[in-house]
This record gives sequence, structure tokens and C-alpha cells, in this order.
Amino acid sequence: MWYILAAVVTVLGLLIHYLTTRKYDYWKKKNIPHLKPKFLFGNYEDLMILKTNLGSQVQKICQNFKDAPLIGAYFGTEPVLIVNDPELVKLVTTKDFYYFAYREISDHYYKENLTKNLFHSSGDYWKVLRQNLTPMFSSAKMKSMFALIENCSKTLEKVLDEWVATSPVLEVRSHVGRFTMDCIGSCAFGLDTKAMIDENSAFTNVGNLIFQNTTPRGLKNNTRYIWPKIFYALGLTVFPKEIDAFFRKFLMGVLYERRGKPLARKDFIEMVLSFYNKKCITGDSLKNLKSDERLKVDLEVDDELVVAQCFIFFAAGYETSATTSSYTLYELAKDQESQERARQEVRDWLRKREGQLGYECVTDLPFLEQCIDETLRLYPVLGVVTREVTDTYQFDNGPTVERGLRVHLPIYHMHHNPKYFPDPESFRPERFAPENKHNIQPYTYFPFGEGPRICIGMRFAKMQMLAGLVTILKKYRVELAEGMPKTVEFEPRSVVTQSKTGINLKFVPLPDAEEYVFK
Repeated sequence: MWYILAAVVTVLGLLIHYLTTRKYDYWKKKNIPHLKPKFLFGNYEDLMILKTNLGSQVQKICQNFKDAPLIGAYFGTEPVLIVNDPELVKLVTTKDFYYFAYREISDHYYKENLTKNLFHSSGDYWKVLRQNLTPMFSSAKMKSMFALIENCSKTLEKVLDEWVATSPVLEVRSHVGRFTMDCIGSCAFGLDTKAMIDENSAFTNVGNLIFQNTTPRGLKNNTRYIWPKIFYALGLTVFPKEIDAFFRKFLMGVLYERRGKPLARKDFIEMVLSFYNKKCITGDSLKNLKSDERLKVDLEVDDELVVAQCFIFFAAGYETSATTSSYTLYELAKDQESQERARQEVRDWLRKREGQLGYECVTDLPFLEQCIDETLRLYPVLGVVTREVTDTYQFDNGPTVERGLRVHLPIYHMHHNPKYFPDPESFRPERFAPENKHNIQPYTYFPFGEGPRICIGMRFAKMQMLAGLVTILKKYRVELAEGMPKTVEFEPRSVVTQSKTGINLKFVPLPDAEEYVFK
């Protein structure tokens, strides 16, 4: 009987080998430059074993084909097209957006309640959501929200003094994250999350759970992206069920309290409540981008849709701004000359306004904004933007790609490519000065994405980052804490570009700080 067992094992082994390698000739057939894939890992081995993050992994692949506009790779067992040319990035994100409108693994976003959100979804579901949520993020809406950001900034000013009095060395991302969390809570949901005054607030805890960096979580994320059918067949979810339960309980309570009560402030939750009252929302079909048709699509509004949108706005709104703000302070701590210039700009502006913080900070502080832009070049929140082919597409003088093929846009690699950004590892805010911005080739710098799927909350993110940095820099000098390296190692288990060891900075109170207390 042993030989029968051996035969069965052999057949199963051959079958598994076939199933995991059967696509490994995809790019050879397309005549696209590519690296030889490794069994099971393809070309993403370091990512899959949690040795590096996605942005660095794709950068490593691209560096083997410096002049290739399109690069073939294998994400585990699955073919992926890496778009390594700004003109082709323009095609994918903007000009021929219809053919690349889907997010990666688009057939599976509906299998988890929290992934039915604007970021993860695709097709008409995404199009209708985007169309109906966009008015919430207009410049006029942002301006109307700024008074709430100002209140949070005044709270930050107070608690920052208390934090520094306790210990001058702070892990910046976690502390700034409590500020941005309060901003999101106030602007989006009309409540005080108390994150700045209570490090163990319910919102702080759920925020930490959303972005928890553990080995099991990292492996789950990779499994979902590479083998989503297996992932969901096993009953797994990318987000812990406690997160779904928290937002469901919280939001249902808020919605119940607000129903039938007119509010002067039209915040995010009020807009979502209006969706509830209408029972459905209507928008244009994605197909209209391909034809002259004017098809309309109705989307039924239920608890899951509402919870998913509020979840992603909370998660993305607080984490991305906190991470970018902390990296900005980190770079300014290493570049004291730029920090002093930014501080002088902030203080001059505040003196003109007699100590009043205002919405005008988004336009009146050009150098500080340059510092943020350069930080986003060095540390884009997402090192890779993922897409998926929506319909069969023919690249000019290139391959034909079929529906369902994964597409990776290598933001981190392009931002660090000396071809587009000389001396790419250096922090040089002057790259983004008005007299120099024309030197930046279009579609080589896109930290918020590009085209119809550009980050909907980009204005809000910059608004709260500028307010938070003004609050800090006007009163404190930041320096690298003892033992804090001058280069950071990225956390390989994180879906965003986070430091593996945190950002530890020393806050030094300035002798004339009291002259710049907010009025």
C-alpha cells in the first residue's frame, strides 16, 4: 500500500506545483521584461516573509529595469504589471482611467463589511459613492470646518506643554495621532474623542487596533492580496471584528440621536444621515466613461454602507496625517536651518494675525507646505498604489492586458528615482518652491494618487497637518532624541509607510514661546 500512498502524494505535489507555477510564463509570452519568479513567492519574497514593505519591494524590482516603461512581475503566484513611466502612469490613472478603474482584487471587496468603503471598492459601487461624497470635501466645506480644527489646535497647544513637562522626548507619531484623531472626531462626527487628554480613550484604542502591526496581521494582509479566494473561503477577515462592532455601535447611536434633529453644522455624519433618509443614492455608471451613454445607478443605503464609509474616513484621516506630520518633524529635526525658516514663517504670519490661527494657513505658509510636500515625496503614505484592469486594454507598441490583471504604480520608487528627483534621499523643500516646481515632471510625484481616484480627503489632510505643525513649531524646537537614527527602517508588517521603531524627538521649549500663544 505504501507505493499507492507515495503515488497519491506525488500526484498531489505535482498538482500543487502546477497550480502555483502555471502563470509563471505570462510575461514571457507578452515579451515584457521580468525577473525569474521563485516558487510560491514570485518576485515579492521579502514582502511575503515580512522582511520589507511593499514600496521597497517594488522599488527593488524596478531597479533591475531602469529604462523599462512596463515591468512584469509575479506577486506570489499572480502576474502583476508595474508601470514605470510617467506617461504611462498618466494613461492608467487619468487618460484611460476606465480601463484601470478597479482597485486590486476588486471581485472580493464586498466579502467584508468594512472593505465596502470608498478606498477598497470598485465599479459602479465606487463611482456612486465617490460622486455623492465628493461635495463633502470641497474648499468651502473645508473652510467651514476650520474652526473645529482651530479648537483642536488650542487643545494640542495646552496638552503638548503637559507632555513635554513630563518628558521632553516624545514618540511623535502616536502623540500627533491623538491630535488628528480629535480633529477627525470633531469635523466628521461632531464629537470629542478625548484622544489628546486620554491616551486610553476608546477611539485611541480602536485606532491602534486598525493599524496594529503584528506578524499574524501582516501575513493575513499578504494572503488576502495574493490569494483572496482562499483567504475568504477560510472565513478570515483583514480587519478584526471588534473594529466593525465598535463603529456599528457608535455610529448607530449617533444616527439615532440625530434623526429628526436639525443641525446647523453639516458634517460628514450629517451627510451620511441624509443618505439614510433617501434610502438610496444615485450616480453615474462607470460605463459612461467608455461610451456616450448616460446610465444612472441606484445604490441602496444600509448600515454596512454607512459604517464602512465612516470607518475609512476615520482611519485614513487620522493615520495618514499623523504619519506625514511626524516624518515632517523628523526631517526638520535633522535640518535645523529649514526648521528655523519654517518657524520664522509661522511666527511672522501669526504676528500679522495677532496670534489668531485661521484657514488661511493653507495658503499663507508656502515654505511649511513645501516641507510637507517634500516629506510626502520621501515618505509617501502608500508606497504603491494598486489598480486592476477593468477591460481588455492595448498599450501603444506594448502588450494587451486582460481584465483582472493586477497593476502596481510604484510611487515610492518614482519619488526616489534620481532621474526625476536629483539627490533623491536628501530632504530639499526647495524642490517645491514656485520657481522650481516646473522642474518636476508630471506624474512622477503623486503621493495622493492621481486622476478620478485621487485621495478625496487630500485638502482635509493638508489642513490639519498645517494647523498641527504651526502649533508645534511656534513654541518648540525639535531635535533628534538620543539614539534616534538619521535614517528610518520601515515597518514591513504595516500597510502604510511607518517607521519600525517610531519617531522619537526631543522637544525644546523656546524662551519667547509665550509671545506666540494662540489668542
